[in-house]
Amino acid sequence: MQYDLIALDLDGTALSPHNQVNPAVREAVQWARRRGVHVVISTGRICSEAAEFAHLLGTDDEMVSSGGAALSSASQGKCFHRTSMGWESACRAAAACERYGLSTMVYVGDQLLMTPYDEMMFGKYKSNEGFLAAKTVVPSVAEAIADQRIAVDKVFTRSQNPQHLAVIRQQLAGVEGLRLMSSADDNIEIIAPDADKGRALGELCKRFGTTLERTIAIGDSENDREMLLAVGMPVAMGNAREDIKEICHFTTKSNAEDGVAYAIYNLLEAIRVF
Repeated sequence: MQYDLIALDLDGTALSPHNQVNPAVREAVQWARRRGVHVVISTGRICSEAAEFAHLLGTDDEMVSSGGAALSSASQGKCFHRTSMGWESACRAAAACERYGLSTMVYVGDQLLMTPYDEMMFGKYKSNEGFLAAKTVVPSVAEAIADQRIAVDKVFTRSQNPQHLAVIRQQLAGVEGLRLMSSADDNIEIIAPDADKGRALGELCKRFGTTLERTIAIGDSENDREMLLAVGMPVAMGNAREDIKEICHFTTKSNAEDGVAYAIYNLLEAIRVF
């Protein structure tokens, strides 16, 4: 099979365990693009954050961002297509997260809405330019959504307390207009039911004049599932969840071992020594 496009998740996949772009991964991306293969980022991060890593990796300009709820441009750091939740459903999700004191960010196009508490909590480990440029601090995110009838692309909430996450999942599982998933054991990502990385990637395929069947996707977590099920060559990272490995045709090395580079060279039939 000749592949025309490669889609890369970021966290746990293209990025190292320290959230850095290793030279070997960047080199593999550049090698693939020189062969005429498009390489795009497909991430849960907002477009401005994703854009930073797109520049570091040297990927194509078009990106899947916000967990599949947006298509965006790395050069502009802005969305050009959004699949948003209705404000009522998003408000219920944000209110539930606020009620239990979970650290929460709400994605609205190119903006991240958060409370002062959330800004403090996320600021402990997020200091990159994309995050700083996108954040907007409000007294209550739920109230801001309700007052302004805001269409929300994604609600991201994090907690070190598994019980709190379980309660949120239980409370929101039956709410119409929401789909819950996660990108790690300590978080929940909430998007519209018709938004996912697979559908968004299909739209990018049309832009590139190719198909999902001629696409490689590489990921590691629950929010990559639809993307991996949609493409012709789904690839699991060595550090991926077991249920993700089960749906993939190929399992590469871990992100600590530059697994993305290993997959690219193997699947595009290059001879490399690792």
